[in-house]
Amino acid sequence: MGFLNSLRNRSPASHASGQGALSFGLMDKFRTVPGSAQPPSFLNALWVVGCALGVGLLACLFSLVSIQGQLDVLQGEISQLRGELVASKTSEQKVSPLQQRYDTFLAPFFLQERPLERRKREVARTSHEQPRQRRKQSVLHLIPGHHSSNDEENETEIWWEPFLQQGRALELRGRDVVVKQKGLYFVYSQVLFHDPTFTMGQVLWRMAVGRPDQILFRCVQSMPAHPGKAYNSCYSGGIFHLQHGDRLNLRIPRFNASFDVSAHGTFLGLLRL
Repeated sequence: MGFLNSLRNRSPASHASGQGALSFGLMDKFRTVPGSAQPPSFLNALWVVGCALGVGLLACLFSLVSIQGQLDVLQGEISQLRGELVASKTSEQKVSPLQQRYDTFLAPFFLQERPLERRKREVARTSHEQPRQRRKQSVLHLIPGHHSSNDEENETEIWWEPFLQQGRALELRGRDVVVKQKGLYFVYSQVLFHDPTFTMGQVLWRMAVGRPDQILFRCVQSMPAHPGKAYNSCYSGGIFHLQHGDRLNLRIPRFNASFDVSAHGTFLGLLRL
């Protein structure tokens, strides 16, 4: 309280002198240091902050302008795509006269299935769905077992042995081959002669019940006169339609004929086709 009363009792002149002293003290704080060209630190801080704010504002403005440009470009592209989509839908709905002509006349021709392609697909599907069971072909290949001479007929007869047999359409009975199933057959035979007689040959006979005997084929070969060179083979073959019960028999029309009895020299065979 004493301090407040002293202030109240102070004269105006002393108060004024006090204010002047305070103002001079503040001015001394902001007065530049003699001999230095730098601004005060407070003004420097204000200037740096202002520059930073200005740069940031310019960067923001530049970013906004760039984003706005990109948005304008995207809007233009979207508008263009919408126009193309509408145009494509319109063109699909509208068919030109040339397209109508193609659909009417040419399209059925190109789209129709060709018979050969359809047949190939059907065969492939059938083979996959159900494997086709192939018929087992009948084969009979014979080689000489032994031979004998027939004085009455003046011929040589061959008794055969099976070398290869498959199927049930053919059967060997003594000197004869019996046909068990009718059909087309490829028949072949060969005899390798070693005889100085001037001619040698073979005859294949077909014998059937109720029909006269028939010669299916015959073969004749000339033989060299020198016994050491008297070698010659006689081969015959052909396709014949044989009936059930037919009997085939190969004969050499020469008494006591001399020939090679090896498997590769003399043989008889039938193959059902």
